[in-house]
Amino acid sequence: MRYQAVGIVVLICLSVFIANIYDFLAINRPVAGANILLVEGWFWKSSAIKEAAEIFKQGKYDWLVTVGEPNGGDDTDNRVDANKSTAELTKLRLEEYGVAEKYIVPLPVPEVYEHQTYTCALTFRKWLTVTKIKVVGVDVFSLGTHARKSLVLFERALGKNVKVGVFAGTEDTFKPDYWLMSQRGIYVVARKFLGYLYAVIWPLPNQAN
Repeated sequence: MRYQAVGIVVLICLSVFIANIYDFLAINRPVAGANILLVEGWFWKSSAIKEAAEIFKQGKYDWLVTVGEPNGGDDTDNRVDANKSTAELTKLRLEEYGVAEKYIVPLPVPEVYEHQTYTCALTFRKWLTVTKIKVVGVDVFSLGTHARKSLVLFERALGKNVKVGVFAGTEDTFKPDYWLMSQRGIYVVARKFLGYLYAVIWPLPNQAN
């Protein structure tokens, strides 16, 4: 009986974990009064970029910063220069959705094979140091279940003196409410959960290589 009780408790805990894991990872927690919106460029083709543009156009922010690595020639529609970084491609998408060019600062990031999000955070930190812009707070716009990982890594890179918030753009490769019924959804959620654990516990360099 004792083993059965333990098994039931384990099943209940697992069920609660599964029921809440998507919302835990796809966190929306912006900073009150934040004056910089930062958009990650790795999902520049996603329809979620329109959501980022709409958030910025609400008039809360002074700057919209995009960060991203080299695109690697991945440009299937041939509308833009395939040699541009995903930071620059995201900038173009944001302009298409009505954000004025004068507000957007693209920050290309050198190609790296590990710690990509953290390297983007360090690149942004360097920009803040060089420009000496007064930071009230930074809201990072990421995609879906990547949001929690981005929040942790930007907090680690920027330190306790910078308030960091986050938005989770809507996934467009599966239906978030039915992720358990989608092979793609299960894969993404499992992968991003492992990514979140890495963000929390993995030793990270204090500067980009």
